[in-house]
Amino acid sequence: MPFSAVWRDYNIQRERRYKVAPKLMHLAWGYLAEYQKEMLQLTEDLERAHQLKEFGFTLVGEQFEAEKKLSKDLRQLLIKCHHHHALILKDVFREHEHDLLDAEAHLHVLQGLVIGTKRTEFSRS
Repeated sequence: MPFSAVWRDYNIQRERRYKVAPKLMHLAWGYLAEYQKEMLQLTEDLERAHQLKEFGFTLVGEQFEAEKKLSKDLRQLLIKCHHHHALILKDVFREHEHDLLDAEAHLHVLQGLVIGTKRTEFSRS
């Protein structure tokens, strides 16, 4: 698969995550009042990762680090959400969680492909 296709797919999955994460956070906000500081930090991390995306392939190392931190923070949010049975019983929560986890899985695979494809292209030149 050519690098441009891998990079495009990677960005599609990031956009997908950038859209679903705020929805999930909004749903969880009332249930996780004691974690408002962490939720605000997660919002900042989400905005930072989204802003770095605008640089394209430049600053890719910083983008990967921001995305990795965001993934970790989102996993922590989901763990906290699972302590609130009323929240996890909501169909809309489960839909958002499924979409988020699916995007995360694709991002993990695609990030490896981005790195591998770019290395292959550099070694050919």
